[in-house]
Amino acid sequence: MHMKTNNQQNFNVQTSTATDRISPSFRRKPESSIHGFLNPGFRRGDTTLSSRFSLQNNSRNKQKGFTLIELIIVVVLLGIIGVMGASFISEAFKGFFDTDVRMEIYEGGKSAMVRMEREIHIALPNGVRVNGDGIEFGVIDENSMANVFGQYTETSPSGSTSITDRTAGLPLNTLVSMYNTEWAIFANGSRTYRVTSNGTNPMILDRNIGPSSPYQRFYAVRPDAVSFTVVGTTLSRTTAAVTPGANLGAFGSAQLLAQDIVPSNGLPYFTYDPGTSSRNSLVSIHFAISRNGEIVNFHKEVQIRNVP
Repeated sequence: MHMKTNNQQNFNVQTSTATDRISPSFRRKPESSIHGFLNPGFRRGDTTLSSRFSLQNNSRNKQKGFTLIELIIVVVLLGIIGVMGASFISEAFKGFFDTDVRMEIYEGGKSAMVRMEREIHIALPNGVRVNGDGIEFGVIDENSMANVFGQYTETSPSGSTSITDRTAGLPLNTLVSMYNTEWAIFANGSRTYRVTSNGTNPMILDRNIGPSSPYQRFYAVRPDAVSFTVVGTTLSRTTAAVTPGANLGAFGSAQLLAQDIVPSNGLPYFTYDPGTSSRNSLVSIHFAISRNGEIVNFHKEVQIRNVP
């Protein structure tokens, strides 16, 4: 039996301490370490505080998400905002579309109205007739009339074949209307003549002159009469051949002017008020264009010469 002396015991203790200093154990953390001081939950064998901190951290992490109710509310709100936004955008586009339709209708109706006004304004005096939903009339040849005065010097050229203009003569084959007092006379061609001379003055006509104008007037007229007619919902322009001493030809060769035509406030498309010695004849035009739920009304009064 060996007995250790005190010196041996002291030596063993010192050796152990030195060994601990040289090779510290990572499985053991002293109570006074910085980790143990800052977080007592890391102390060996102490799990109480560590579990508390873990529960608190888990609770904080859970608060960062959304509940199902919150998500449903957000979806509903986004849906409401989307519907309201879509409604505003839809109304804006509808207003733009309606404005575009109105402008298109206005431009189309204006173009048709200007065309009709320009030709009706130079209609032959008394050579106008409203026929159902259309108007028919002879047209003065303004290009030819630009070179003459339009008034002859003879007091009464009836029975002769010539007239003398105050300034110059008309070109060859120009049609001349003299003392036209109604549509029927213009339509049968009895007072329409053809010039057989070329620019001479007096002008030679194709046959004897019938009744002469008390105002000594004559008019060069176009070889085609004009008709503006509404058929169904279409406004068209047609023409008919004018032949001296013969009946007016049939109207044909339709030219489209406007579509989607409807009556304006129940008014007829055309009305004609014959002139008198103190006022001009008057043609009134009334129509509307209806398209895509939009209606634009057009009205115009056109004056015509009253001296035959």
